[in-house]
Amino acid sequence: MGERSKLRHLGNIDLFERMSEEQIQWVEQRTVVRRLRRGEVLYLPGDVGDRIYLLERGVVKLSALRTDGREILLALLRGGEVFGEEAILEEAPRDHMAEAYEDAVTGIVSRPDFLALLHSHPELVFEVTRLVGLRLQSFRARVEHLLFKDASQRLAATLLELAREHGVSDSQGLLIPLKMSQQDLANLIGVTRESVNLALSDLRRRGLVVLEGRAFHLPRPRALRELV
Repeated sequence: MGERSKLRHLGNIDLFERMSEEQIQWVEQRTVVRRLRRGEVLYLPGDVGDRIYLLERGVVKLSALRTDGREILLALLRGGEVFGEEAILEEAPRDHMAEAYEDAVTGIVSRPDFLALLHSHPELVFEVTRLVGLRLQSFRARVEHLLFKDASQRLAATLLELAREHGVSDSQGLLIPLKMSQQDLANLIGVTRESVNLALSDLRRRGLVVLEGRAFHLPRPRALRELV
């Protein structure tokens, strides 16, 4: 259940980083905060798209089902991102699902309130357009990898993307702290789990990836980038 509350770090949401304190307070007053446990679903395909979501912290997974029933992992969103923004354009049914990939805290704003925000602060329209464009750019780059790269190159490109979005630098290179299964990676890059296993073994043999439980270390990100 959500409850009326203030997001402590609403200023960390990418969309609002240039807003004044007064403007942020306006949004806070119209935001419902929901705390999610890993695996908890926010919305499903077919649900009415009448809300916009502000991910304060944690990781949220966006995914869809293919006609054969297999999952397509569209994105793993980090704290600070906005999603469900297609509801701004049209209050239509969702064509994908959103669930907590890790424990998360998200703010929920109704479509009418968000439209009122854009009306009173038209400069945010540009920011919404920019963020949507960046997400489309990311999707387009992934499609190019699916079309023109082999499994090892797809996996390498995806690990670099995850490191850019979620990685932490340490003495051993870049750590991707997400607890990802090989099936998750397969759903993300459009191959079978067996192909991911072979590609991962290849990258480990080259010393480009180190497994730590279900987390990944990239000790030589530059060499991994050259492979892509």
